[in-house]
Amino acid sequence: MLDSNSIAVGAELPSFSREGTLLHWARYLGVNPVHIVGHHLDDEVGRHEGFDASFIPAPLEHAYLHAMLRQWMGPTGRVRFLDIRLRRPLLRGRTLSAGGTVTKVVRTDAEVIVDLDVWETDDLGEVLAPGTAQVAIPAAAS
Repeated sequence: MLDSNSIAVGAELPSFSREGTLLHWARYLGVNPVHIVGHHLDDEVGRHEGFDASFIPAPLEHAYLHAMLRQWMGPTGRVRFLDIRLRRPLLRGRTLSAGGTVTKVVRTDAEVIVDLDVWETDDLGEVLAPGTAQVAIPAAAS
């Protein structure tokens, strides 16, 4: 469990990765059918739209950053905001890696507010989504 007293500016979050597979995307689309579009499931449609293959649904790409933050801060923390810019989608067959760096820490009696730079890249080193986040973590007992 994360010790809120140990959070410091410059700290790196543990890496988070997911493979870009149709199985992962189909699971997401099965519970979010509004996002079922050909370019998420069919390489030919993706190529027709100018990409090398089918690609991840944008909300799932966003959710992977939430998952990374949740794994780092634990179940008692909360995401106050996550703002990213989708530069390019994760293509089928590539692997997404997410990371973050602490940029600011504000401690109160009740919680620790942490600002972060966050990002997603693929296994070729292409930046998929840079952004910022802020989380709140309960203050550790003294």
